[in-house]
Amino acid sequence: MMNHEAYWIALAEILGPRSSLLQPLLTAFDGPEGVFAATEAQLRAVIPDLSDGVMSDLLARRDADRAVQISEWCRRHRIRVLTMDSEAYPTALRCIKEPPAVLYCRGKLPLLEDRLAVGVVGTRKADAYGEQITYKLSFEMAAAGAVIVSGMAAGLDAVAAAAALNAGSETIAVLGCGIDVIYPKQHARLADEIAERGAILTEFAPGTRPNGWNFPLRNRLISGLCAAVLVTEADEHSGALITARYGAVQGKTVFAVPGDITAARSAGCNRLLTEGALPALCAEDILGHFGFLYREAIHPEVLAEAKQYSALTPEVLRPYRLRTAVAPEAPVVKESSAEKAPKKRKKAETVVKIEEKGAESAPDLSLLNARQRELFALLPSASFSVDVLTGQGIPVSEAAATLTVFEIYGLIRSRPGGVYEKK
Repeated sequence: MMNHEAYWIALAEILGPRSSLLQPLLTAFDGPEGVFAATEAQLRAVIPDLSDGVMSDLLARRDADRAVQISEWCRRHRIRVLTMDSEAYPTALRCIKEPPAVLYCRGKLPLLEDRLAVGVVGTRKADAYGEQITYKLSFEMAAAGAVIVSGMAAGLDAVAAAAALNAGSETIAVLGCGIDVIYPKQHARLADEIAERGAILTEFAPGTRPNGWNFPLRNRLISGLCAAVLVTEADEHSGALITARYGAVQGKTVFAVPGDITAARSAGCNRLLTEGALPALCAEDILGHFGFLYREAIHPEVLAEAKQYSALTPEVLRPYRLRTAVAPEAPVVKESSAEKAPKKRKKAETVVKIEEKGAESAPDLSLLNARQRELFALLPSASFSVDVLTGQGIPVSEAAATLTVFEIYGLIRSRPGGVYEKK
């Protein structure tokens, strides 16, 4: 039998992540139970262009049994299900354009209302300098009272999380897969430590594999939770720039660490700086920017001592078994072919800009990979919904993520009711 939590889960599964239908439906029918109790005429009155697929799924209560099973699984495994109407749901995420209906939480989510949360992101293939500056800034900000939020991905995300833990702070990791899936596998120890002293979050149901198209969707939650986004090292094709883009759209302050102008791995950060991001040369640059807003939560007086311990060495990463440029000898766990899929699709997370430019010009498809160009060709000239892709057999997560990328690049625009149109 479905309980309140299961109704939320079922609705999230039907609509998929980053759904523009969620808020109008909840407002009209006062919660998920009301949505599932609505007639076809009532649903059409709220969203006239609601696709036949979503309509039939809502009327038939598709995923009802699965939602109950997920709810029971979470209870058995001590995973909290944070629905939009629960007190524990992050207030900051209620304010973003397309919030998740449900969050799965392992650990204890820090209260962020009165804390400075900083999303620290960067390339998965960093050099020693990128790792060192990421560790230093993250450690010092965490020691001074900031909450570091990252994606727990390979590379700089993992370094940022380890730095926060070593500083004695809580930290938050936002996944692009199910709460029961550790990606990459060698981050199992890191995940345990994050859950012990902070929280791991995801909007994807248990069992969801780390498909490449999940990560652009995930990135909006990293920026959404935070007051600031810091990109420490990124080339022009790094998914970190998508997080920065979301941050700018959400009204967050975007920082970037300047890099070598001749190095490709710094091109993304340098591009952000030319487009309006603030330079971050030290932790004080970020903490000072928010000193007035979070004067009770930030303690810059501890920085002098924190700087004595903020150097990155292999020893400080050893407890987490991370493999980095600084600690290359860390053990490596082989990944399955399914978990390697995001690496094959990394080009989907390419350069984005803080400011949308060139909307008047012809669509520039050069930023798209072959798969994205193939899907763009399926889009009609008239208005359309995500069903134009899912009707071709494209998984809903891939379809939603692909439309997100198209929107970021200025190729399409979203309209109320889950409708899109080409620019």
